[in-house]
Amino acid sequence: MNTKLYLVVLMLILGDALMAQNITKQEKGYFNLTEFGYHIVNHIYEAKVEPNRYVGATSGSYALSLRNINGVFLTNNISIGAGIGLENYTDNNNYYLSNNLFQLFLDVRYYFKNQNKTFFAYGNAGTGLKVDNNFRKGAMFNLGSGYKFKVGPKAGILVSLGYSDQTIRINPSMTKKRYYGIAAKVGLLL
Repeated sequence: MNTKLYLVVLMLILGDALMAQNITKQEKGYFNLTEFGYHIVNHIYEAKVEPNRYVGATSGSYALSLRNINGVFLTNNISIGAGIGLENYTDNNNYYLSNNLFQLFLDVRYYFKNQNKTFFAYGNAGTGLKVDNNFRKGAMFNLGSGYKFKVGPKAGILVSLGYSDQTIRINPSMTKKRYYGIAAKVGLLL
């Protein structure tokens, strides 16, 4: 009898939690965001020639990115999440020179209004991990703003523009690459 009672109570709690996930003006609780991005960046390549001296070169590059963020809304306006992503940086002058990254990062967003259509600001910080054997790891961060609009009762589209910065260390302290510039992203929020 106790087992049946526990199951009934558990079903009522789960049913109540699922009903509470109905979205009114702003998302509540858990969310999933999948983003596709295009980055126009500068590429700086630096090599250590002396203990405190680096030499380098700069060129233009671009990147494609695919990210997935899972998180929760702490309030109607603030969300926090953990993300994973794939990025491919390709040099404009040499299409055979590219870096593939697997990223792990934290995502924080602030939505200005508790409405179906609103502006937001975001920040990401994390690390890029090697996919190939041609480098170690490196820090990354992104800052930007965008616009969210609803396309269904539980779905929204996010369009954003921001600053992207990714550093890659090839050897422990000998060589590094830095990609920084503008990132445009489109995402589906569920």
